[in-house]
Amino acid sequence: MKSLPPWPGMGRERRCDLLTPAGPRRGGRSPMAKQAKTEPGTSPEPTSGPTRSSGARRRATLSREVILNAAMRLADSEGTSVLTLTRLGRALGADPTALYRHFRNKDELLLAMGDQLMADAVAGIEPGTSWLDTLRSAAWSMRRAYLARPALGAQSAARFTGGAAEMRLVDTITAELTKAGLEPDAAARHCRAFAEVVLGHIGITAALLSLSPEQQELDVAIGLRVYGTRHLGKQSPGLPQVATALEDENEVFRTVLETYLEGLRATVSAARGH
Repeated sequence: MKSLPPWPGMGRERRCDLLTPAGPRRGGRSPMAKQAKTEPGTSPEPTSGPTRSSGARRRATLSREVILNAAMRLADSEGTSVLTLTRLGRALGADPTALYRHFRNKDELLLAMGDQLMADAVAGIEPGTSWLDTLRSAAWSMRRAYLARPALGAQSAARFTGGAAEMRLVDTITAELTKAGLEPDAAARHCRAFAEVVLGHIGITAALLSLSPEQQELDVAIGLRVYGTRHLGKQSPGLPQVATALEDENEVFRTVLETYLEGLRATVSAARGH
């Protein structure tokens, strides 16, 4: 199991307005520098020093943040399967080899993207009046962050990022469990269990959102046959079948989360000797 993982995905990114906010706007390429105009038969005016191409200027501004933001935009629009450092270099107007100064390979980039999802999740946590409320807020914030980028979320679910955001989330959950009355070792173990329960279900929904519309319809139709309309996809006025099924996914997530938290509450009470 992991400390507190994140997640990327596959195929073309699909969005469901019911569950996911709009993705970041696509950034345009930097405009090419205009060439100096010269009159026929004349030479260009001399410059005071060596000039640099617009491409060189763009490459000079590369940073991990710039590359990461561009990678997130590309994954949002086309999915993570097409994401390569070569493709990303072209999108940035930079020599792809320059990206290797910041990320050793695609996998390192994907882990950084996963940690960004974790950062979005951490930013949405609202400390509650009790440790249970804080964990509940963390779980729903993780769900919002990962389903906002389902392809990336589905791929990141099973990965440790080892990044700063993952460590912040682990520290937050572990601290709440320690304050609740668990010993440090037990708090660390239950922190990981919490992550597995939450991210496991989120990963399932993110994978569904990453499917093509045809695959989503088929998946929901099969679910209707297996679980029945009383439990999956009961039509709501004005909502397509898939969107309605995703409403049910939220309710299933709520059931899973609350069942786990109730068991954890009992564990904490026993540890306190109550």
